[in-house]
Amino acid sequence: MESLLILKRFRFARCMFLLVSLLLFSTRVVADEWIYTVNAGDNLWNISEQHLISTQYAARLQQLNKISDAYTIPLGTKIRMPVAWSKIQTSGIYAQVIHVHGSVHVKRKNATEVPAETGMKLNTGDEVRSENDSFVTLKFFDNSQLRLQENSQIRISEMNVLGDNGSVDTLIELQQGRTESDVPQKPGIGTRFRIRTPSAVSSVRGTDFRVGTATKDEHTSSEVLSGLVQVEGEKKEIAVSAGFGTITVPGAPPGSPVKLLSAPDLSNTPVLYERLPLVISLNPLAGAVTYRAQIANDQNFQNLWTEFTTDKLPFRDGDIPDGDYWLRVRGIDAAGIEGHDATITFTLNARPEPPFIIAPLPEGMVDPVKREFQWSIQPEAAHYRVMISQDPGFATTAMDNVEVTNNTFRLADPLPPGHYFWRIASVSTTEGVGPFTDAMSFRMPFPGPTMEATKFDKTQMTFAWRAGGEDQSFHFQLARDETFNQILYDEKTPATQLTVARPDGGQYFLRTKTIEADGYEGPWGPSQKIDIPYANPYWLLLPFAPLIDLLL
Repeated sequence: MESLLILKRFRFARCMFLLVSLLLFSTRVVADEWIYTVNAGDNLWNISEQHLISTQYAARLQQLNKISDAYTIPLGTKIRMPVAWSKIQTSGIYAQVIHVHGSVHVKRKNATEVPAETGMKLNTGDEVRSENDSFVTLKFFDNSQLRLQENSQIRISEMNVLGDNGSVDTLIELQQGRTESDVPQKPGIGTRFRIRTPSAVSSVRGTDFRVGTATKDEHTSSEVLSGLVQVEGEKKEIAVSAGFGTITVPGAPPGSPVKLLSAPDLSNTPVLYERLPLVISLNPLAGAVTYRAQIANDQNFQNLWTEFTTDKLPFRDGDIPDGDYWLRVRGIDAAGIEGHDATITFTLNARPEPPFIIAPLPEGMVDPVKREFQWSIQPEAAHYRVMISQDPGFATTAMDNVEVTNNTFRLADPLPPGHYFWRIASVSTTEGVGPFTDAMSFRMPFPGPTMEATKFDKTQMTFAWRAGGEDQSFHFQLARDETFNQILYDEKTPATQLTVARPDGGQYFLRTKTIEADGYEGPWGPSQKIDIPYANPYWLLLPFAPLIDLLL
């Protein structure tokens, strides 16, 4: 009788143990199980035989999934498959580097770091580290992709296949920095893709999400763009759906999900850049305290070229080659959760850079006689393109020369006096035509008027010229020397003639310049030489030369 009582107590204890085990197991199903989708002809026995360690788990599988008939299961039924019961395949499972930009290193077990290269295979236990402005994209066995951003480091902890060609189980340890992951859902087979940080584990089955860990306090940010992510911390797990994010602090459970910031407005962001560094403007986003911008060669941003964050607008960054790019921008809230992306394409054509201008500078003047333009030599330029227009937009041109080989250009024909704009671009054999300089205004003034006639009498001289336009005045100078250091007359007048006292006979020089109606003074015209006859010719005094000598 006593032995029977002991047997009953043992059976009761065993039942309670199994019940408690099931209850404990049910609290960990997301982290420790994968999903199988029932196909035609499936039953719990052949599913267990194919994917689990033993068919002995068929009954437990039936109880776990509350399946009434183990032999007849509706097509498409989702069956939870505990990892602990599953066959695990590790051989032949690897990740692959599909894109590298900048300085990225791989450290294998018991080996020194080596540079990451496109096509390199990565095994379980390998570590990948990116430096400043460096990025790498990894592709895993189930075609999941992970983009490691700059100044980040991961370790590939697990890469397994659960069951017979069943779920792919990947565990990544994010030691610092940020990742962006795209985990496709294979039809009929569940995928487990987990990223573990010092404070949280983010688990997904087919989604697009980001995970980052802060160096300062090791908090983890998890942001879900599509699908669903389970975030676990301090033995508590929450579901984060698409369009939400959460922060997990070490020693605390994940915070309540918050809505991601909306995508920034890029409607006023330029799509053509002709200067470096890039100056990327956008409309401020409500709720954003900082912004993250990424530039890539492809629409999927697998081939990242550069990335930067800033709390000031516009962005100023991006020393990148000329070409066509994709720009992606998102706002970051005060908690550090990054929002939805806004994406546009843009073109950079900044090379070869235009030369530095020597003359005429903006608002400068071109000598109407020399008609000369000058700039510095651009080493990359095979030749230059010079354009002149009266329209700052250059819709029409007064001159367009595409084959200027020197750094000095002289107009063959004079331009009518007036206001103009000019710009210049370098042309190289490799880059083609580079960007133009800004449109620079200059003035083609009226030349100094030419004297038409000079009249003399015994006491006066009269000079006359013709006006080139309305409401002009003129500046007149008469000097003894060609350099105009010994000026006899210096006068401004609105008239087209001027009468001055006649000086002694000899050789003199005169020049004029035009003053336009708005007060703008043109250049001096070329100096003109004039011979003024003596009032008493010296040859008339020759017969009296002896008398003059006696008087002296």
